[in-house]
Amino acid sequence: MDPINPLSESGVDVLVCGAVCSRLPEPDTLRTEGRPPCTVVLDHGDDALFTQDAVASHDPAAGRIVVHPTVAFGDRLLWHDILRALGARPPAARATREEQERAVHAALQTEPPCRLTVLRAHRIRIGLWADLVHLHRTTRADLVLVHHAELPDGLAHLLRHCDHRIIDTLAGVQKLHSLPTASGQA
Repeated sequence: MDPINPLSESGVDVLVCGAVCSRLPEPDTLRTEGRPPCTVVLDHGDDALFTQDAVASHDPAAGRIVVHPTVAFGDRLLWHDILRALGARPPAARATREEQERAVHAALQTEPPCRLTVLRAHRIRIGLWADLVHLHRTTRADLVLVHHAELPDGLAHLLRHCDHRIIDTLAGVQKLHSLPTASGQA
């Protein structure tokens, strides 16, 4: 297993969605067998067209949810923003991050399959990335994370342990967010 940091530590408790783990996870811990992989859009130059294309595809009735998260410290607001984008009522403002996360899981369990796109993923800490990958694995939501910068080493390491695909061209983003045609193909 590759070291996760410059100290050559290979403990990867973050891969178990933030839970402290005393053993190394199995190699397929974050694999999505039988499901499409998570999609990571790499917007190396923070091109406004990448964001505009994603935002234009937002159509909850058609199963396309785009979240432009509130930028703040802590993870609670992202879960709150996802609930709002789903049209679900978020828990009380004093709800903990864990309560907010559980509410998102519950909301997505009752929803038909959808594609959940999260913008500003470069502002999200690595533990939350792992939690979002877990969301992808445990619900019927296909996850798209739009990272508006180069991938840092820790995140690249996390992705090596996840089924994912990377899109890094505007044409690829436009194809990803294109509307289905009359034949049902996107």
